[in-house]
Amino acid sequence: MSELVSGISFPAIKGIQAGQEYYIAMCPLKRLSKIFTFDESQLPVEQRAQRIINEDRIPDIAHYILDSRDKYVFSALTACITGESSFTPIGDSKHEQKIGSLTIDEEADIFITDGQHRNAAIQRALKEDPSLGEESISVVIFSNKSLEDRQRIFKDLNLYPVKSDSSLSITYDDSPDAMLSKSVVLQSDQFSKLIHMEKSNLGTRSRKLVSHSALHKATKELLGKITKDNYQELIPVASKFWHTVLSNMPAWVMICEDKASGREFRDETIHAHAVTIRAIGQLGAQLLKQENWEKTLEGLRSINWSRKNKDWQGRCIINKSMRNSGGAIELTRIQIKKYLSLPLNERETKTEQSFTEAHYGN
Repeated sequence: MSELVSGISFPAIKGIQAGQEYYIAMCPLKRLSKIFTFDESQLPVEQRAQRIINEDRIPDIAHYILDSRDKYVFSALTACITGESSFTPIGDSKHEQKIGSLTIDEEADIFITDGQHRNAAIQRALKEDPSLGEESISVVIFSNKSLEDRQRIFKDLNLYPVKSDSSLSITYDDSPDAMLSKSVVLQSDQFSKLIHMEKSNLGTRSRKLVSHSALHKATKELLGKITKDNYQELIPVASKFWHTVLSNMPAWVMICEDKASGREFRDETIHAHAVTIRAIGQLGAQLLKQENWEKTLEGLRSINWSRKNKDWQGRCIINKSMRNSGGAIELTRIQIKKYLSLPLNERETKTEQSFTEAHYGN
């Protein structure tokens, strides 16, 4: 690699992968917009090596940066250079030969191969908080790559993607709503036996009742807005509600007492599924406004939760399969309210009428 006299320069570390040199550079966030200036999205798919950016993802990532200003974490961007570049080591020793400055010719194009959404979100966050510009992100850079090379690298980087399970992500999250649902589970021996903290899709052999993701969503629906200022005082409210529900679910109690496992109920009942947990959470949001809500929940004992119960057909069971859509949750909540002899509100009345007409005729 010939040494360039001028261009864009970065402190970098040189490595070898598949017999070829590559570099890890530290790039100030404020320089990203000056480096990645070429927009591939306007080109036909065969002439680019990147997917079209999904604008809907950008605000969420930008908010993550701004809301987690003192603890956000980003993995490295990956970029490819089409054009000239040179690496100048700081010395002659073995280690010094790997540390130095990477200079990229002013006429070269630098393409993002992985991380375009992170880059776009950083640009948006910088507009709201310019002080971010002095912070940096690592960029893995492959030099002298053709379009075909870049397309192959993009494919290889995305060949074996593994998305974190939502339950595990919530368990590791420190947001107020995640801290609240974690507290409900981890501070209770009973719920520690009921809730799977790592997997959202419980296997057929899992002894747990439902996932942390399901309880987390149900608790958010139960309590409404959860913030860093109120989540601690809401923990006992949520804990009391869910323990009251538990005490009126004999099947759940059996799991807690090691007399049964969740797998024994998943195939036969609906109350070992997320749709019912969330329906109960939504119902709880209404009940907590009443003084006698604990007494009302005693009625859960007398409900027939069996999948064979025709009252669940078309609500949360369609073609013998459980459903967890927003509509299924609402219809399940309505049926539970009917069992508990609770009045339906205006929206629920209209929803129930539409459901009855569609399934049973006028």
